[in-house]
Amino acid sequence: MKELKLTPQQIKDNQKSELIADLVATSTVIDEVWRYHPENPNKMDVVKEYNILKKIQKDIELELEGLED
Repeated sequence: MKELKLTPQQIKDNQKSELIADLVATSTVIDEVWRYHPENPNKMDVVKEYNILKKIQKDIELELEGLED
């Protein structure tokens, strides 16, 4: 199989794309963490959210079990 040769501009464009993707991912995590941050006046209750997610998880598991019949 022939190896693909990238031009310096393609290498730079790839690096830029990867950095933009990293920036978007970081921003997403920051937004999610802010939802629970102590300085956020509208912060979410971590324990309450955790319990909601555990209930959703259990409901999904039960639904999957029902499909195995």
